Amino acid sequence: MNAAAIGRSSEEEKAPTVLVIEDEAGLLEILALNLRASGYQVLTASDGLEGWRLFEEGAPDLVILDLQLPTISGFRLLELFKGPSGRPEVPVLALTALDFAEAEDLADLGLEGFITKPFEPGELLATVHYLLQKREKGEA
Repeated sequence: MNAAAIGRSSEEEKAPTVLVIEDEAGLLEILALNLRASGYQVLTASDGLEGWRLFEEGAPDLVILDLQLPTISGFRLLELFKGPSGRPEVPVLALTALDFAEAEDLADLGLEGFITKPFEPGELLATVHYLLQKREKGEA
């Protein structure tokens, strides 16, 4: 196998990158640990401005977004991610304390999924896996 083929192989096998934007430090750390333990590369941001910067620079494959953030709200970030200056093909999974009826309105903004706080780590990981597979198949 030549060096070019080896390079392609490792590129294809690169773990997906998940950007987690959450202002609760303890929850952010737990999310990052669980995602890394499941084989994902993880970028973390504790406010909306840092989240937008990492979204632009880090080229994440999926975003986990708290909707109530300092500096730029999660709602505004969602609009930016899905708008002309963003990357609408990147799935966004919201973490929210909103109930289902309130969160349903978020689908109109391009949100691919939401998980209500508090949640089980297994539920979050299963949803992340599902959304990344869906994106890989071109369904997201």
